[in-house]
Amino acid sequence: MKTIKHLFMFFALSGLLFTSCSKDENSVKDPDPEMATLSFGAILEDFDTNRAASKQSLDELPECQDADPFYVMIILSQGGTNVVGSEEAPFRINLATDQLFTVEVPELELIPGTYSLDYFGVYSEAGDLIWLAPSGGILASYFDNPLPLEIDLRAGVKKYFDVPVVCFDNRFVNEYGYLFFDVNTNEAIKFCIFGNYCDDTGRHYPAAFSVDVWSYSNGAQGAVLYSDITNVVELNDAGDYSGTSVCFALPDTSGLDEYYFEITLLNSDAYGNVTEEIIRSGVINDDDVRDLFDGDDNTEYYHFREGNCGNDDSPNLFTEGGGGPGECDPNNSNDDCDNDGVNNGLDECPSTPPNVAVNAVGCDDVTLPGQDVVVFNDINIFDEEAMKDPDNVLLVQNLLNFSTLGSRNDGDVVLMDRGRGANCNTIVGNGECSDIGWSTMRSTIEGEGFILMDIFSTSGSLTEIPEDVKIVFLVMPTVAYTVSEINTLKAFAAQGGRIVFIGEHQSYYTGIEVENQFLVDMGAVLTNTGGSIDCSYNIIPSSSNREHPIMEGIEELTIACASVIELGPNDAALFYDISNTYVLAGVARIDTTPINQLSPVNNTKRTNVVSDVMSNPSSASGK
Repeated sequence: MKTIKHLFMFFALSGLLFTSCSKDENSVKDPDPEMATLSFGAILEDFDTNRAASKQSLDELPECQDADPFYVMIILSQGGTNVVGSEEAPFRINLATDQLFTVEVPELELIPGTYSLDYFGVYSEAGDLIWLAPSGGILASYFDNPLPLEIDLRAGVKKYFDVPVVCFDNRFVNEYGYLFFDVNTNEAIKFCIFGNYCDDTGRHYPAAFSVDVWSYSNGAQGAVLYSDITNVVELNDAGDYSGTSVCFALPDTSGLDEYYFEITLLNSDAYGNVTEEIIRSGVINDDDVRDLFDGDDNTEYYHFREGNCGNDDSPNLFTEGGGGPGECDPNNSNDDCDNDGVNNGLDECPSTPPNVAVNAVGCDDVTLPGQDVVVFNDINIFDEEAMKDPDNVLLVQNLLNFSTLGSRNDGDVVLMDRGRGANCNTIVGNGECSDIGWSTMRSTIEGEGFILMDIFSTSGSLTEIPEDVKIVFLVMPTVAYTVSEINTLKAFAAQGGRIVFIGEHQSYYTGIEVENQFLVDMGAVLTNTGGSIDCSYNIIPSSSNREHPIMEGIEELTIACASVIELGPNDAALFYDISNTYVLAGVARIDTTPINQLSPVNNTKRTNVVSDVMSNPSSASGK
């Protein structure tokens, strides 16, 4: 990817801002000598240089848009109170014609004093956000002076204030530190924290503290939402120490949202030096936040009390101390140290990896959906001839109707991908998996209340799966998946989505190497060994079926010419061939950890695989 350094020149505007004047400025009356006039300039930072100095980094940099800057939106506050603009409605100021500084507006003729710039975004004429001054997240760590920025205004001064910005890329929305108004299309809910510190005598002081916040899902800590957000403790006019709260806009999507918090106690002039350490940590969800709402607009604070205060937090949301989410006492039978939903007292596998579905005793159970790939090496199971069999219809229904861990459980969309050179669709092949060829299968999906979304992906295009998708069908791809596509599918599976890979026998499907590459990159052990078994249409007897929710209620299946798979130690068979010798369909346990490069594949297992004699090798059924 091109970096910002290559996409934009560095805008050194300091001299220009103090010496240039636009037509817009000439129309503004002379400023009141008792007031201060404020204008802003935008400077696009060199991200390569700043990234090298940062302790954190992104694998990719935000991409810049081609649109020209036209106006800015700001929020300016003083003493914690908004003066110009607000979170609900930032204030717009046009840029001077063909310049990167704002025109003068009466709203920015201000009483002298110290102000805080809390939001600064640069927009195109069409209203798209193109540059943004970060306020938190990883992107803020690349800046020497991220927002909020302090602005000192003196009487009679016409002050131009330069603001460092970076290109806005919606893929990294949480890394800019904003989760409200134009930056994020998701709704946000407000959560505020206030604290007291009590010394050994029990005297209360306003606590000085910092807060870090992460997203949290399926028992795992996710992206940084806020980093090192601190409150202020200072003497007021009466000579007493007072402290401010800190508030966060947390993403609120349609499902259950979870957030992991760490609160660190800091030294303060109010009470002196303390051990600066994490004093509260834990996971809360959007229901916990809503419980603090007082009507539609107001929210009560979460109030912690640290030290010898004699009373508890209100409400009691977090545990004392740090150590990361899920840390607990393994000897406490009521705790769940591996976060698998099974308490220690019942857990026979106490070290189950995160996000792995488990059975009633806490052990990895591949029969539970999620973190897996369902593999069929026969497209004819779903064609018009086979779907005359009620058991084949039931197979489709079982694939669709399942409960899973994670956000994909509520999805109602089936994504059907027949691109990447699949020779069974009407675009490039003989139409055996076309809309007509799979007509009954498709109507069965819609009859179960799902929406069909057809795509024909190409190399590198499958990098986003809409939030309402629950199942993805990958049909006979012959073009390998990229690292980004693999990681997209891993993330989908980690959210509980079901991936169904449909291959074919070796004489018909030229992409078996692509299938095996896909499986190994997904972290599976299961392999398509090739071959062609039970060619022409055949009935698989019930004795060839294996117990699995996908096979529930199925007695006999109709198939036609399938390839043989070899299972890994944590995989499950769905059914064998007529002779009950070869596995023809299974479920592969995968690893949802993202990868940085594709893995080597050993395809030598494809040799000496039994094959039936078929009358038409170019047909999926061999018939």
